[in-house]
Amino acid sequence: MDESAVAAQPAPVSLSASELAAALPAVRSAARWFWWIAGLSLVNIFMLQTGSETSFVMGLGITAMSDAVFASNKLIGFGIDASVLAFFALLGLLAQRGQLWAFYMGTAVYALDALIYVRFEDWMPAGFHALAIFFIVKGVMVLREALKKTTGQR
Repeated sequence: MDESAVAAQPAPVSLSASELAAALPAVRSAARWFWWIAGLSLVNIFMLQTGSETSFVMGLGITAMSDAVFASNKLIGFGIDASVLAFFALLGLLAQRGQLWAFYMGTAVYALDALIYVRFEDWMPAGFHALAIFFIVKGVMVLREALKKTTGQR
């Protein structure tokens, strides 16, 4: 068999987790859930502090609890709220960069947050937490599979 009959195989392309995360819509979408969680929780905090009876179901139970527990000392409540919101915003940024541990940690913390709503039998926010976790995990699975195919990682 001559050499021209053998087709040259292209070298496998190795992409970083960051490049894959940027290229895969499901991963970008999953990472953005953390920003939505932080953003709508901020709106919930503002609405609660201005006396509104309305809130988004996507918000965090820990911020609602913090505001209720520290109603007489708003500075502590706001400090906790700011820390939690910054945590989720940072996780969103790191998840956008393809950091799997950020997805894992964010999912675990958000699942624990859902338990606050379960404890108080507030099923709509608990159900929405489950929906968000579903889409976050879906993005994680896409990223893990892509990493396996391109780099042999994880």
